[in-house]
Amino acid sequence: MSIVILVFGFEKLIMINLQQSLQMPTLKKYLLVIFLILTLLLISGCDYPLTFKDDAGTRITLLRRPARIVSLVPSVTEIIFALGAGPTLVGVTHHSRPAAGSGCDIVGGFLRPSLKRIKHLHPDVVFISTQQKTLRSQLEGMGCKVVEIKTSSMADSYSDIELIGRIVGQHPKALELNAKTQRSLQLISQKIAKIPLSERRRVMRMMGHNLLLIPGEDSFQNEIIKAAGGIVPEYDKKGAAIILDVPQFIAFNPQFIYACGDRREVREFFGQPEFSTVSAIQNNNIHFFPCALTCRAATHVGEFVEWLAASIYPDYFSRAENMILPEEVNSHNAFSLALDCVKKVDVVTMTVADFRHRTLVVDLVEPMQVLSTLEGFRQDVTCVGNHYLPPPTWNLVHRIGVKDFDARIEKLINRSPETTALLFTGADMRNLVQKTAVFKEMKVFALVTAGVCSNAVRMSADEGSYYEFFKSEKSAKPGTINIILLTNTRLTPRAMSRALTSACEGKSAALQDLDIRSSARPAFRQATGTGTDNIIIVEGRGRKVSNTGGHSKMGELIARAVYDGVIEAIGRQNSIYAGRSIFHRLREHQIEIYDFVKNCQTDFIGDRDSKKRNIADLSGIVEELLLESRYAAFIEGSLALSDAYLRGQVKNLQSFREYCLEIADEVSGHSLLHNRAATMTIYNGSKIPDPLRLALEALVRGAGAKSKTADSQPANG
Repeated sequence: MSIVILVFGFEKLIMINLQQSLQMPTLKKYLLVIFLILTLLLISGCDYPLTFKDDAGTRITLLRRPARIVSLVPSVTEIIFALGAGPTLVGVTHHSRPAAGSGCDIVGGFLRPSLKRIKHLHPDVVFISTQQKTLRSQLEGMGCKVVEIKTSSMADSYSDIELIGRIVGQHPKALELNAKTQRSLQLISQKIAKIPLSERRRVMRMMGHNLLLIPGEDSFQNEIIKAAGGIVPEYDKKGAAIILDVPQFIAFNPQFIYACGDRREVREFFGQPEFSTVSAIQNNNIHFFPCALTCRAATHVGEFVEWLAASIYPDYFSRAENMILPEEVNSHNAFSLALDCVKKVDVVTMTVADFRHRTLVVDLVEPMQVLSTLEGFRQDVTCVGNHYLPPPTWNLVHRIGVKDFDARIEKLINRSPETTALLFTGADMRNLVQKTAVFKEMKVFALVTAGVCSNAVRMSADEGSYYEFFKSEKSAKPGTINIILLTNTRLTPRAMSRALTSACEGKSAALQDLDIRSSARPAFRQATGTGTDNIIIVEGRGRKVSNTGGHSKMGELIARAVYDGVIEAIGRQNSIYAGRSIFHRLREHQIEIYDFVKNCQTDFIGDRDSKKRNIADLSGIVEELLLESRYAAFIEGSLALSDAYLRGQVKNLQSFREYCLEIADEVSGHSLLHNRAATMTIYNGSKIPDPLRLALEALVRGAGAKSKTADSQPANG
């Protein structure tokens, strides 16, 4: 007889077969069974049942570790991913980007998530914010276990991370995340201490693009500014956000302004004459950071404080006497590249100017010719590489120059400047992608880093601001899409030059297929690259190849390896991938449903004080429509049509207008043809392409008419 013990763990089912159990005394046999069960529970790190109080003061007991979590709070979602518990997430709001293939559903927006979607996911736990209090009773009525999170300070963020770490069984990792943040804050504190109090700078965080909306005095956002050494305004007004008048703004006279969101609109707002005397505006000291950093107090607080402080005080942070940590190599991470011309490949982690850098180092077996878009043709090169510059050091490179900084890195990796060709990138080397393309005996290797969220451009359409004759910029910015190409052949100079075209065409095809948008005018233009892309092509060793054009096999392999590498690298760096949600695609076009509805005519929206007809409710209805594949596809189609329309490939939109009216009728449940709103333009906001405007108006019209009909029904109707 055998005894089979089943232990249901978080990730796996463990079966233990106790053979020869009949030969054991009964007491010893059962003591062994109990011992093994307890041992396995300890190995699995089980701290359950787990009892705690959430930020609403509610006492909660979880009998087992949750395997299905819905997070309606973007900062909580970020924490869960950072703790390595991403597989437990089954639902998030569209403000977060789940990884491709994660199986994580979008359940709507922060203000009005779909309860129907949440219920369908059968979550063990739902995380909500204190701003979503009205959801609690509804979710609990559906049988959901609800955990409420409130983050008003950096201290709250530490508590949140620790609590969530306990809930998902990653408490040690949560403690390490907090310790990492505290180390960053301590470093910045030491650096700021070197700046005289009289030279500290006035900093203002702008939260709107058409009014003076700033954080309240008790907001964590002001706490972040203070941690970065900035002076914040004091108006004795508390809350997440407060509104200033122009005299208050001018009286504070900020020397540094930062925001997130639409750069063009923010700059246009501050271009008004009444702001012309403000120091930050006179000195063009307006900066932009990702919303995930500015608007959340989660796992990236330390990194943001580092970046913000270095941006406020680039002059102090670039001086050698203000450095705290020694410049040194911290670690190596070697990997293989199956090419005869390559001796060794390594990713070197180092401390430079107090921050953590990483350099891809590819050592060649002998001196070779390389073609670099950063330096041109180079002879007798024995090492090529790609160096990751963390954001706090971007200004450092601008101030000391690429050549001098290049020399510092080459000294640290112990390579000679005369025989080393380096690229520089703002994309993290931890997101490096290696891709191979093969045909018979031919092989191409592409080593790619990529990021497209800050300076994507459409060449031939977007304006270039760097005018070299007058040196309006101090140096080139770090590359964003950087590619190192190696083959198992020997490329002639002609082949190396032509390979640039094949590689660039492969890169641009990847951006087109992902629908990457131009940073300058995202609603109107697809991007062809970023403004700082660079490529190194290595001559290589082997059979001689002189043709790498589009009709050659080598050209095909180069383009394919680059295409695959750019697609994957953008996914790793920016979480942008084919098949992402319509919410994310609209946001990439700088369109938010709430803002679109807010900018529709007020006589159409109706009474904004009405419970069911206010802007939040109407935008929530539209967001819920977009959770349905039919309406998501309708808007996706309008995005494609918009690009074709703007290129002049589609000239008449009449049939699409009629289709939009049919969709509005379908959503409303009755015909709108008798209604003037069915044919008029109701959107008054910033200009967007007509096909996309028509499609979004159709959903708003239909949702508004349906809501209005519901409001007019008798209570028992």
